[in-house]
Amino acid sequence: MNAFTSFDGIRIAFHDEGEGPAVILLHGFGVDGLGQFGDFERILPILEKRQEVFREVFGSAPPLPNPPLEGRPGVVRALQAAGARTILPDMRGFGASDKPREQTAYADSAMARDVIALIDRLRLDAVDVIGFSMGCGTIARLLALHPPRVKSAILAGVGDYALEDGVLEFPKNWPVPDSVPRPLTRRVWAEEGARILEQGEIVPGHLASANLIAARVTRADPKVLAAVIRGAVAPTWPVEALRKIDIPVLILNGKADAANQKIDRLLKEIPTARSAQCEGDHHSTPYQPTFQQAVVEFFEGQWQMRGKSGVSAQNSGQ
Repeated sequence: MNAFTSFDGIRIAFHDEGEGPAVILLHGFGVDGLGQFGDFERILPILEKRQEVFREVFGSAPPLPNPPLEGRPGVVRALQAAGARTILPDMRGFGASDKPREQTAYADSAMARDVIALIDRLRLDAVDVIGFSMGCGTIARLLALHPPRVKSAILAGVGDYALEDGVLEFPKNWPVPDSVPRPLTRRVWAEEGARILEQGEIVPGHLASANLIAARVTRADPKVLAAVIRGAVAPTWPVEALRKIDIPVLILNGKADAANQKIDRLLKEIPTARSAQCEGDHHSTPYQPTFQQAVVEFFEGQWQMRGKSGVSAQNSGQ
């Protein structure tokens, strides 16, 4: 595990392994880098505990992910097998990185600026990025800053609700109380989760309690997670900046990822984006062989094109 001091004094921890074209992997909410992209067995005990609490609170729980054996080593191993150098930061608020309790520590694209600071720290000439769920928002804000060394991006586990006025469309049998304001925008739903985290009481029959359940299972500080939600998750993506993206983007979702099936607006607003699907729901997608194959194939295509243009994709220097 390595660490560096970011632009505002926050300590960011990261894993850096392998040689070859560099890929930075940006995890989602409630996990750390290896918890999202590492071995499935690392995250399985947490999923089992969360399922147990879900049953206690809601009377039932989604089935545990059961990905094929060949996908269980995770995206990191698949990329390394393809010859990549994998760099996994624990984003501020998670894992081994600093965890400030103030919302301001996560606002103003702080996580995206951490990624730029990491690129500077490692002196990378070219890097590809992949984000899952919350990590997609980090990439959206990163690309809005137009860092020239970021050459391509994969957005996984995300839908149109990330954009302004976008509406979350959950299956009708998901427990969302009528008291929650409608339409169910990203900001409304994020505030529900942050409020429950701050209050520290699980609300039976309210899906937004999932954030507090996850905090208890992982022994995370609920007030830190509430600050992350309000500072980094709730803000919608900058549409005008998305329209200026000029690097290749792949939007990749699992076929059973119920909240992330609508992506038409994302494809419209990001001029360089195309889409693909793989197996899996929101929790199992990163461990699906079809997901890992799509990730590797996309990045390999980028490396080959840069090689043909005379731009070396190899950069293993620290």
